[in-house]
Formats: sequence, structure tokens, C-alpha cells
Amino acid sequence: MKINKSRPSHWLYLLAFTCQATLGLILRLVTERSAITLYGHKLNGNLFALYQSCDESTFLSMDLAYCRSLHAQGIRAQWACGIGAALLLARSKALISDHGLHSLELILTCYQKTGLRCFDVWHGIPFKGFDADDFRLQHRYDATWVASPLVRKLYIERFGFEPDRVVVTGYARTDALVEQQACNLDIRKELGLPETGVVVLFAPTWSQDAAGRSLYPFGYSEANFLAALSSIAEQHDATVILRTHLNSGASAEQEYPNIKRVPSSDWPDTESILQVSDILICDWSSIAFDFLLLDRPTIFLDVPPPFRKGFSLGPEFRFGPIVDSMPALTEALVCAMQSPDHYWRSHSEKHQEVKTTIYEEWADGQATQRCLAQLARACST
Repeated sequence: MKINKSRPSHWLYLLAFTCQATLGLILRLVTERSAITLYGHKLNGNLFALYQSCDESTFLSMDLAYCRSLHAQGIRAQWACGIGAALLLARSKALISDHGLHSLELILTCYQKTGLRCFDVWHGIPFKGFDADDFRLQHRYDATWVASPLVRKLYIERFGFEPDRVVVTGYARTDALVEQQACNLDIRKELGLPETGVVVLFAPTWSQDAAGRSLYPFGYSEANFLAALSSIAEQHDATVILRTHLNSGASAEQEYPNIKRVPSSDWPDTESILQVSDILICDWSSIAFDFLLLDRPTIFLDVPPPFRKGFSLGPEFRFGPIVDSMPALTEALVCAMQSPDHYWRSHSEKHQEVKTTIYEEWADGQATQRCLAQLARACST
């Protein structure tokens, strides 16, 4: 749940969560610990992959409507502001998160003193630059599980983590991209996409540190940019998925032919969207590094990066055509749709170089099991 500090109701949620967390801490004195608590904005990415493979896990959230939606799907979820949250936290032997902890952060040290083990599975391999201050909470965790040795090096040298608290496991969410389980046709039906035709995913990053930054490149308005993409899709029997970041909110004020809006807030399962996408258009979004594993064409929009602290992985990690205008984007997109062999002749070497550098052998479909093995080992000591 994204906290809006201007809304009084959100302050009440934080207060209620604080009360439940405090009660849970007291109950730990007389409660056996066997549960795994998962905490994040949404049950997606690494958290969802771990949830699917761990029967002891329950997702905790302050968003009551979202918890009810998960319950309707048969998913174990607990509202953080209800008495069940105190009982869950009392029973938890481990906490796994991919973001902050809201009210629970206030008394996390007390929980750790009672034996709670804490692990971070943050969701991104970032272009965006960070420093140690951005991870003050995670520095207190028992361990952070990361995608590869390169990412581990970032955590230690740039983000200030102690080496023994950064463990390479691979990212659990990439298992679904390496060893796909769901049928593409089923996913297309769920998303409301045509059964056939090329699917182009447009996934811009959010404003980040550049207030007022547009989602749309090259000085184009939303209407002009989406109309241009719609026209290209119409000409080539394609569909464009407009995938906005959770922090961007819903986008596109009007409907456009051949464009399907699938914002993160409505469809958290990014991996299924990637699975059915044939081409990706992005700017500085970390989604590019997930899509990289599918070995499909990716087009990068050459727009100013919205990062106050520079880069973690720099511009040299862009592995497809880099376009700086709408005509250049149109040319690259049509080429990827009509002449994929030409795309790969031009970009396969860079694509493979970046893929190997970032992941090495750690995107092998076994990351979830390695995470669970780390969890079991830590909780047995």
C-alpha cells in the first residue's frame, strides 16, 4: 500500500498497524513460531514467487480492499490493521519484504530480539542510483538476497551493505521467465488481448526524482504519443500494452485503438505480461533487465534519466536500439516486428554481453529454491 500522508485515513491505518504490531510483539512471549510473513506494496515479483512455493507464508498488507481481493482468489492474506495481524506476527519466525515496513519498522529491533529473522528481496536490478541512506532499514536485516554477483557488488560497494549480509540466490521472480508455466493464450485472454498478433509492451518508468516528468518521450503529449503508437499497431496487426509503474497511478485519459492499458495497480503480475510481450519499449525502467531473459527485441527511449543520485547500472547497459525521436522509434519498432533477423544481427552481441554480465548463471529457474534453502538454514539456527 502506498501511503499518502495528506490523507487522515492513512494515518489511522498506520496507527492501527502500530497497535497490532505492538500486541504481536507481546504475544510472541507465549506463542510458537512457524509462520512466514511476506510484506510489500503488492503480492508480486519475488514475494509472489516465494509465496507460491512456501505453504507457511502469508501476505500482510494495510490495504483492506487488496486483502479482500486476494482472499477472493484463495490467497493467504492478512490485513495489517486487524487483530489477525498481531496473531500472524506473533507466530512468525521470519519476515520477507521487498520494500519498507511502515509501522513495523518502529519496533523491528524488538522483534529481532525475540528471534524474528528478516530478509529483503527488493524488486529491481536498477538503472537508478542509490546510496547507503536509501537502505537504512535493510541494513538491519539478517540478509538481502540478490540476483547475481554483479548486483551483490553494487550492494556492498555502492549501497553500503556488509558483505556477509548480501547473498546471491538469483531473483525468484525470474524463474517464471526462464521456465514458463502459464499458457500464452490463457494470459492473453485474461488481459483482454487478441489471440494473435504482435504484442508490444510500453513500460516507462515513473517520475522518480524529477517532479513533473512526463511518461511520454520527445516532448510529445500523451494524446500525440499514444495516437502514434496506435497507428503503428493498426498498420502491423499489433497490440500495445501500456504498463505504468505503481507510483505513476493510472494513465491515459482516453482509449486508443490497439492500445490496452494494464497499470501495475490493476495487474501486479508483471512476469505474465512480459511472457506474452514480443517487443519492449522502455526508458530507464528496471523492467528491461527482466525482459532481457526472454531474448526478445527491446527498444530504449533516449530521454533524460530522472535520477538525482546518478546510476547504479549506467547507460552502457542498454542492449537494444537507442532512439531519440518518434521517427527513430517508428523505424526501430517496425524493424523489430517485420525483420527480427535484422534486429538480432545488429544487437545480439550486446544483448548477450549484458545478459551474461548481469545474471551469469543465476537465472536458471532455481532461484526460488535457493531462497527457500537460505530461509530454512537461517531459521534453523
